[in-house]
Amino acid sequence: MLKGLVKSGLVKKSTTKYNKVLAGKSSAYDKWQHAREKEPVVMATAPVMYEQSESGEMVPHKLPDPTVKVIPYGKVWEVQDNEGDDNVVYLFVSPKGKLIKKAAEVVRQYFIAHPEHNVVYGDEDEASANGKYIHPYFKPDWSPDSYLNAFYIGSFFACRAKAMHASAKEYDNAVKMLGGTANKRGSVEQAGLEASLLSADVLFCMLAIHEHAFAKRTGLEFPIGHIKQILFHRSPEQDVFYGRSFHSSRHMLLAPATVSIIIPSKDHPEVLQQCLNSIIETTGDDNIKYDIVIIDNGSNAANRVKYGVYASRAPRKNGLVKINYIYKLQDFNFSVMCNQGVKNSTGEYLLFMNDDIECAKEGWLREMLSQAQLRHVGAVGAKLIYPDTDLIQHAGIANVRRGPVHKLQKMHDNKSHYFGYNRGIHNMIGATAACLLVSRKKFLDAGGFPEDLAVAFNDVDLCYSIHEKGYYNVCCNHIYLYHHESLTRGLDNLDPKKMERLAVEGDVLMTRHSHLYNWDPFYSPHLTEDETISAIIPREDYTPVEELPYATATIHEKGIRGAREDQCLRVGCEYNGTMDNWLYGVTAKGHDEGYFLKGYSFVIGSDNACFEKKLVLRQIQKSPDGSVGPTGPKVYSFVPYVWYRPDIRVRLSDQVNVDLTGYKLRIDKNTLPPGYYQIGMLAIDKTSRLKLINWVPNVIKIKDARK
Repeated sequence: MLKGLVKSGLVKKSTTKYNKVLAGKSSAYDKWQHAREKEPVVMATAPVMYEQSESGEMVPHKLPDPTVKVIPYGKVWEVQDNEGDDNVVYLFVSPKGKLIKKAAEVVRQYFIAHPEHNVVYGDEDEASANGKYIHPYFKPDWSPDSYLNAFYIGSFFACRAKAMHASAKEYDNAVKMLGGTANKRGSVEQAGLEASLLSADVLFCMLAIHEHAFAKRTGLEFPIGHIKQILFHRSPEQDVFYGRSFHSSRHMLLAPATVSIIIPSKDHPEVLQQCLNSIIETTGDDNIKYDIVIIDNGSNAANRVKYGVYASRAPRKNGLVKINYIYKLQDFNFSVMCNQGVKNSTGEYLLFMNDDIECAKEGWLREMLSQAQLRHVGAVGAKLIYPDTDLIQHAGIANVRRGPVHKLQKMHDNKSHYFGYNRGIHNMIGATAACLLVSRKKFLDAGGFPEDLAVAFNDVDLCYSIHEKGYYNVCCNHIYLYHHESLTRGLDNLDPKKMERLAVEGDVLMTRHSHLYNWDPFYSPHLTEDETISAIIPREDYTPVEELPYATATIHEKGIRGAREDQCLRVGCEYNGTMDNWLYGVTAKGHDEGYFLKGYSFVIGSDNACFEKKLVLRQIQKSPDGSVGPTGPKVYSFVPYVWYRPDIRVRLSDQVNVDLTGYKLRIDKNTLPPGYYQIGMLAIDKTSRLKLINWVPNVIKIKDARK
């Protein structure tokens, strides 16, 4: 009984301390947004414009500052009655919610600063029944294909009067085709909310057409603006898409198409056979003819025979014309092999596919082709699912500070994530070449796969290059295929040489596309940088990384005494690299500011307020037999900076006290001997003698500080 009372007292003490720390660190979204709304509007400086004088001389000319008129969605027709002054900006607003007080001024200043834009939209959230701000929707920059799937623009948008008037005729014609009511005085109010939203949707579409927003871009500039600020609080009963969520409609091809499916494969004949059979059985469309090119870089003799047999005996049906099996003994280089496949194929469209892909349902190729045929669309990816699960392996790539990540990886597909991210069709910076479709012309225009990236990031590089050419990449998350990639990645994946190659290729990628460092037009900087997607507070918790003190290492020569390795201690690593890369990108030189690690950790099924966490590192090496493991029992432990993570609490609503599960750690360049270190976490229960430890397949390379 005494022991129970003592433990109860310790639990109470730990919880009290935890809540005190939490109160000091927490800055919930509601508080953050209220604070932002009180900040003064940044006054814009209009770019200097020039006009030709009567004498032919170019003289500076200042555009007049616009005035803003707020128009409810239900009264879009009123603007058609009177063209008015071209110096007016119309701000169209849903009736289900309200603009923040300074919204009109923010929009006005945006147009002053951006004379190149005639149309703009912004972010929004929801005002709950008790008045708190919740569920922020941090939208992507202009995403034409996302828009064609759903009215993601949402509750408000604005345009210059000149764009409105230029689109007036097209708008009138469009609403007449839709029933002829939306432009008649008084009819919208009578038709109700749905008609008013339809009017707004049609108007925005006409504006986008006028701005050539469904065409290939020239350069990196977008034709429609995006204000990365919450300017509208929608009502609780109103969803952001107004009932028009991302759909899974069947799409039609613009014209019959020929496709070459290029599959690199080595010593996996049975896996490849499953892939081929699934393609043939799910690609029955009279408008699609395709051939398959298998690139083998060195299978053994027995497997070469099997490959040849499968290639010759596969039934030529459902559009399959031929299978070309190419054997060439060479080192593995995914880029080289794919480029070889392109040279040995004739299809108008190129589909790159891993041999461990299994096509699940009929129609997947038609859906991908329907997007690839659009002139403005570049690479087209697809949602991939782990077999025998509903877990997502791939739903598109986002480019965050540490580089490209697969968003929603290992999250369940049985529910919609972050405003339909895993539903419908979305514009994204890239998609995986495990299943990637692109027209031959656009592929060659982008330079093909980069052959200096042999293993990793070559598909990302291709997608980035296509984006830089002005095309919009998409991921078809309204279809899915199975990807037989392993769900688990253990210590066998900790080969230091492989890790070093991965780091080098990551640096090559970001050096080639340095302007994309920590920037992705289709993924808001206000969202998490790991594989999940949740709205979080920008700048994380107002403590700049460079202000964190360097952590002191405690050396445990014989390991952590009494620690039990347990998978219930979960560890997520969101960045593990140099401070230089974190702060300045891969192209910065002349800095040597040590190392930075950040992520989250929690104990499943326990009160996390009772645990003290320490980040642990152990040096690893590759043995002569090829296995990878620790060099010895020595472990280094560090007390990390505790980071408030409301997004983890939202994801783990069934767990106890997981608000303070984030960690950040700075390590001085002279703290550790050079080498490769595996990352882990130690959790010490302050109410008992329990010590848990878990190691994850994340490695950090410590350089020799003397060099």
